[in-house]
Amino acid sequence: MFRHRVLPEATVTIDEVTTTPGGPAGYSVEELARKVGMSPRNIRAHQARRLLPPPVRRGRAALYDDSHVRRLDAILALQRQGFNLVSIEAMLGVRASDEAPDGLTAMLQRLTADRPALAHALTRHGVIGRTTDGTVRTVRPRPLRAALDLHRVRVGTVPALQTLSEVLDSLRPVADELVAAVTARLLTLAPELVRGSARSSWADLDRETLLLTQGVVNVLTEAFRLAVENQSEAHVAELLENHLDADVCLEDSTVIDNG
Repeated sequence: MFRHRVLPEATVTIDEVTTTPGGPAGYSVEELARKVGMSPRNIRAHQARRLLPPPVRRGRAALYDDSHVRRLDAILALQRQGFNLVSIEAMLGVRASDEAPDGLTAMLQRLTADRPALAHALTRHGVIGRTTDGTVRTVRPRPLRAALDLHRVRVGTVPALQTLSEVLDSLRPVADELVAAVTARLLTLAPELVRGSARSSWADLDRETLLLTQGVVNVLTEAFRLAVENQSEAHVAELLENHLDADVCLEDSTVIDNG
C-alpha cells in the first residue's frame, strides 16, 4: 500500500545540541547568519520557537556566542537528516511531552529496542521523542493514540504503528505541496497580509508568521479530515467485503481428500 523508506539513524546526539557557554566573542544576528549559513529571519524564527536561546544584551547590542553557533549547527545537521522542526523540538526538550501512562511508555521503550527503524521513523515525524536520559516519550499523542486504537479491530501494535509511519511518509510530499499552494493562494487573495508584514517589526513578523502557519495547519487538517471522512466509510466497507469474499472462495474451493 505504502512505500516505507528507512533512513539511517541520526548521528547527532542530545549531548551535542545542549547549550553550553560560548567564547568571549559576540556575533550580531547578521554575523551569526553568515557564520552558520542561515538567514537572520530563520534565526529569529528559531528563537520564537525556543529552539535557540535569546542573545545576550550589551547596551543596545544583541550578541550571540559560540553556544548559539553550536546549537544552530546541530539544528541544521538534524534537518539534513530528515528531521522536521517538531521532531527537533522534541529532541532538544523544547516541546512539552504528553504524560503517557506507564504501560505506553514501556511499550515505546520496547519498540525502540525491538524495532529501531520504526522508532526512528516515528521520531523523525515528531510522533515520539527522547529525553536526555534516553527515555522515549510521546510528543504528538493524537496520531499515536489513533494508531493504537486499531487494537479494537484486532490490529497489533507493530502493524498499526508501521501503517502510521508509512502514511506519514506518503503524506509528507503531499503536505509540502499543499502548504505551499494554500499559503500562496492566501497571499494572493489577502494582499493585506504582505502589506501589513512589510510595516511590522521583526518581533511582530515572527508572531504573524507563527499565526499564519497555525491557521494554514488548521485549515488543511480539518479539510483533510472532512475529505477522508466523506470517502472512508464506503471504501473501507467495500475493501473488507472483498477480502471476506476472497477468503470464502478459497475455503469453498479447498479439495478434501476422503480417501
